[in-house]
Amino acid sequence: MVSWLTQQVFWLQILVIIGAMLLAIGLLWMLFSLVLLPLIAFLQRLLAPVENTTSVSDRDYLLGTVTLAVSDGHTGEVMVTGGGLARQTYPAKLWSGTHQTLAQGTKVVIIELKQGIAYVDAFRRA
Repeated sequence: MVSWLTQQVFWLQILVIIGAMLLAIGLLWMLFSLVLLPLIAFLQRLLAPVENTTSVSDRDYLLGTVTLAVSDGHTGEVMVTGGGLARQTYPAKLWSGTHQTLAQGTKVVIIELKQGIAYVDAFRRA
């Protein structure tokens, strides 16, 4: 290949060298984007400390405020105001056995988070 390249005119030599460089850059880019980036993302998720998560445990009770009214059979919205988390809103349904309407601004306790839906009941101080 080298002997063939040296026998060609100068502009063709330059063109072949540039083409080979572009091909090498393209192959390196494909290797990096298709193999190395997913591997790095996987390792980052695997090695990330668990303490940095904002997910809520099933055993945590959170206090929230109703932002869209919640009634029996209808989904509203609740904003979490406790638990040390940033403000988060969740779709909200009434906890089973509760047949009251919770108006906007009502303080509620989130009893369960299931599939992204908060099941709530009115907050009553003991």
